[in-house]
Amino acid sequence: FPMPGTDIKIVDLETGLTPLGQGEDGEIAISGPQVMAGYWDRPELTAAATWTAPDGRPWYRTGDLVRADDAGDLVFLGRRDRMVKRQGYRIELGEIEAALGAMAGITEAAVVAVPHPDSGVEIRAFVTTEDGGKPSLVAFRTHCAAALPSYMVPDRFEVLEALPRT
Repeated sequence: FPMPGTDIKIVDLETGLTPLGQGEDGEIAISGPQVMAGYWDRPELTAAATWTAPDGRPWYRTGDLVRADDAGDLVFLGRRDRMVKRQGYRIELGEIEAALGAMAGITEAAVVAVPHPDSGVEIRAFVTTEDGGKPSLVAFRTHCAAALPSYMVPDRFEVLEALPRT
């Protein structure tokens, strides 16, 4: 249940404006005094994630995908983006990919988060290199530590000949 003074609704994934009924997959939108006015100096993100209802109330699309079950409880289906939580921090996996992509000799990077019994989530990085070489673990960790907060540094690095495509 939402906090007192907070309203939620499940909205369609395309526009984020149309409320959906029970059993339909959608995204949680919230409205209340805690809803932010927007992203600092990021009008494009603000426009994509927030809107003002005709009654003047601000709404925010959370990125959480859900479905209301027969009892009206929300069943979590995943995230709209590639955000994960680790050690209480919100991490966008694309930021890690961008940092690895900026490393000398790296041509492509893909990062995934997998469940881990001790830490909750393990971050694994897969990269390809220009010359097929394999940078050392120290080189990966040093580069990532300079470009990312410590909680975003991947736990594992693997060099592949090519990233899988679907």
